Parts: sequence; C-alpha cells; structure tokens
Amino acid sequence: MTFKKENILVVDDNNDMLDLIQRQLKSFHYRTYKASSVNEAIEVLKSSDIHLLISDLNMPNISGLELLKYAEEHFPAIPKLVISGIPSVYNVVNAMKSGALDYLTKPFTSEELHKTILDSLKKGASISKTSTNFPDLDNEKSYAGLHGNSSHFRDLIEIIKRVKDTKANVLIEGESGTGKEMIARAIHFTSKLADQPFIVVNCGGIHENLIESELFGHIKGSFTGASENRVGLFQSASGGTIFLDEIGDAPLSVQIKLLRVIQEKEILRVGATKPEKIDVRILCATNSNLEDMVLKGTFREDLYYRINVISIRTVPLRDRKEDLLTLIYLFIEKYSHEYNKSNVQINEKAIEVLMRYNWPGNIRELENVIHRLVIMSDDTITLDHIPENLKYHIHSSDTVFKSLKEYEKEQILKVLAAVNNNKTKAAQILQIDRKTLTQKVL
Repeated sequence: MTFKKENILVVDDNNDMLDLIQRQLKSFHYRTYKASSVNEAIEVLKSSDIHLLISDLNMPNISGLELLKYAEEHFPAIPKLVISGIPSVYNVVNAMKSGALDYLTKPFTSEELHKTILDSLKKGASISKTSTNFPDLDNEKSYAGLHGNSSHFRDLIEIIKRVKDTKANVLIEGESGTGKEMIARAIHFTSKLADQPFIVVNCGGIHENLIESELFGHIKGSFTGASENRVGLFQSASGGTIFLDEIGDAPLSVQIKLLRVIQEKEILRVGATKPEKIDVRILCATNSNLEDMVLKGTFREDLYYRINVISIRTVPLRDRKEDLLTLIYLFIEKYSHEYNKSNVQINEKAIEVLMRYNWPGNIRELENVIHRLVIMSDDTITLDHIPENLKYHIHSSDTVFKSLKEYEKEQILKVLAAVNNNKTKAAQILQIDRKTLTQKVL
C-alpha cells in the first residue's frame, strides 16, 4: 500500500473506536498513530511529525479539551479535529476556542470522516502558509501562549522559568482579563509535569454546598444524591497541577480543608474517616485583595501565607502599552485565519484609537474588540469600524481625575510596597497610626 505524506494521530480511550478509526484511515492511505490517553498523545506529538490530530473530548483523568489547549500552545501549526459521542453546543464552542478546526459527532460514516479530514488538512495548510506570528517558544515576544514586548512581560517569563519545575505554591493576583489562567497554563505546560494532569477549578463557579465534594470527592451514601464513591478534583490532578481560580471565593469551611491539603499532602473525602495521600502542585489566582480579606476575616491568614510562597502580580494592559501593538496584531491574525480572511490590515488612525484607550477589561476586552473588528471589516480595519465608546477616548484628556481618597490610598499602597508590606514602618513614614493605615486601604 502506498501511503500519503500526512501522518494522523488519533486519541480515544475507547480501544474499539480507536481501532475502527485507524482501519478507516489506513483505507484512505494515511499513516496513523494512536494513543488511548492524553499523556500518550503528548509523547507522540513530541516525538513524531504529526500533520493532523484527531481527539475524543471525553476521556478520564485529562480531557481531550486539555490536549487541544496543550497542542495549540506547543504545536499550533497542527490542525485539530474533535470527535465526540455527546453532541453539545458547549463542547463545540469550547473545542473551537481551544484550537479545533472541526467537530464530528459519533457515530459517523467513513465518508463523513474522510471529508472532514480533507477539510481540516486544507484549513491547516492555509493557516501554515499565512501564519507568521503563532506562539513560538524561541521568539522573545512569545512564550507558551503568552505574548508581549514590555519589561513587565520579560519579568513575568523569567519568574515562570524559575518556578515551573518546582512544587512551590504560586499565587497569581491581578485584575480580571489579565491572563491569570494563561500564566498558570504556561507554568504547567513548560514544566516537567507537562504530561501530567492540569485541572482547572473555578472556586466561584461551584455551589457552596457542592464545592467540598467536587474538590475532595465523597463516599457513597455520605449525603443525599451520593449514589456512588466519587474521586475529587485534587485526586484527578494527582501527579500534576491543580489551578484554583478565584481562590478568594472559596468558603471559610473549604479554606480550612485546603490548608490541611497543603500542610499534610492528603485529602479527606466527604463521609470518609481515613485520609488519602496526594501529590499535586497547587497554583491559585484571584482578582480580589486577599490581604484586605484577611483583615476583614473573610480569608484565613494561615492559608494566605501557604498559597503565597511565590507571588505573581499581573500588570493591567493600561500600564503596559508596549505590549498592546503585539497583542493587536496577534488577535487580528488569529481571527483572520478563523474567518478565512487573509492579510487583514489595520490603518494608523484605528491603531491610534486602540493605543489611547485604557482597556478596563484588559486582554480579554482587547481580544473581543479585535474579534468584532475582523468580522466587521473587509481588507482593512479603519476608524469607521471602531466602536463609539473607544473613539471617545481619542478626544479625551490623558489626565485621569481621582478623588482625594483614591490618591491617598494609592500613596499608602506605594509606601507599603516600598517597605515590603511592613505596616508599622509604613505608618511611621506616613505619620499616621497603624489602625488608621489599615482603615484607609480597605
């Protein structure tokens, strides 16, 4: 049999499905590789020249969605095709956001599979020909899906490189939309744990009555509805990394148990009497001021110090305008490819408006705006395409007026930063008592 030049990797935890697809691909004269887990797939991607990735979404331990994100960050030129037995708009949207070019629902015919493969390879070839700025670990403006050109960006990458192969707990703080989850992913997927699980937990997105069971698992019969034993997210992440997003939203009852997990390296399932050992790296993120929450009694001080071994503070986009142009071109390229628009340009007047705007929603807002601009434009993004609320800022004064209270708080925070958060010393410098200082930063 004469094989075509394309090598296709198929990933599915169902061996029967894996064998079926492999037989079909061989009948189309493709060279095939197969993997029954995400870990196996990553090893194949690292060691082989793969031209198309076909992955199931629903797999144990590490999902196919995480594989897509890993492949998009490390092998962006490889087109990705998703197959799933559970048709869902939510799954489709998430798969496409994670880099998939197409989505095929099981069961599918041999002809449907062949047509979708041809379409994906064609789209992938088109992207490869026009792409010049995809993430490149050797590019000084890009690192593991992060992009920038400022000293802040370079400092961030240096911190990531230093902490990525340690088990130190990391706290990532900053405003919404500044890329905290992307930083956590960069830490994990550039580390020696890259082929181990990476589990994301939104502490604010799980109902308070369920969060303990979700994190630590439960025993059958431990509460109404617990019809079977269940492994929690910490155990699912064992050997890898768990990312606790919006850690400030975790209830105090859960904070106590998180402290035990960190101290003892073990979890206790709901309804269980015997703890179970785990080996997991913990990354946390928040857009809240945890120090303020500690003072108010809504966040445990001992937990704060445990999760804050290494601190990374993201810088809002308005304070790192050097990165803005890099990100503008990156998102224009991304959405040009997504909508098969080649060489979309942006003129100087439009760039001037985008550069002067303060971007309160940070990178997330910028990406959404560029997404809209690429859709609404033809070959060139002009001033006419810019939303009115952004245009307004071109005529605005650069001076930002603040209340006396805001200026006062800003000065106090600067002094605190200069003295490594020593409140007693800061109070002496500001010539106020420590209690007043604490009240003024709340």
